[in-house]
Amino acid sequence: MEMVDLSHFYSGGYFLLRADRPDWPPPFGAFLPNGKLISLSKHICRKRLSVIWGWNPGDREAALEFGIPPERLAEFVEWCGDGYHELMDLTSMFYSPEAARTFVKRFEVGTDNLFIIGASLPKELHNAWIHEEPDNEGIAKQIKQGLPVDKSGELLGYDIVSYSYNDFSCSWLCSGLEKDMNDLFGIRANSKGLIDTYTDAKKVNDWIAEDEGKGIRAEPEPYDFWLLVSYPV
Repeated sequence: MEMVDLSHFYSGGYFLLRADRPDWPPPFGAFLPNGKLISLSKHICRKRLSVIWGWNPGDREAALEFGIPPERLAEFVEWCGDGYHELMDLTSMFYSPEAARTFVKRFEVGTDNLFIIGASLPKELHNAWIHEEPDNEGIAKQIKQGLPVDKSGELLGYDIVSYSYNDFSCSWLCSGLEKDMNDLFGIRANSKGLIDTYTDAKKVNDWIAEDEGKGIRAEPEPYDFWLLVSYPV
């Protein structure tokens, strides 16, 4: 992972997730590194905390699989009604690493394989969110404020991921682009499934953008590249 000056990024919020690995059938995933991956995409890291799990209709099973103890499930469901606003915003974005830690402590969530991940947007992409993104909740609201990134974490690499319905959606890996990017540019994902350099991440993101949202190279959603930062749980 290259050296990075975090003052060149804005915060897109902080997220609680467990490293995971998609169970895609061959040939998908053939170029992925061994072991569990970290991504903002809910298709890569399926166990990423969401307040939607507590809504009606929600997904109580997802909350339990994430690690909410069964005896705390009713409290969690109630918290997802209006109590979450103190720590987070729709649908899964914590305001700070400390807010995420407060949640973990309150609901006695097991910390094995659990990560607090900060999403850091390059400042060069900020204007597009200001002028083109209509959402004013959660991630979009956080970005539009131009907030600094908490510098206490460990840099992991860059994720290229789309945004849809107030949340992160598809990773560049979801479309099998790890093979295409290796064939075209010699770019390979690191041990976490991320890209090590800003230059390579921008190259992948620009290549997707050339599709103009037609859904041929990737999903027909806007993509950006994000520096992921891991914080102590």
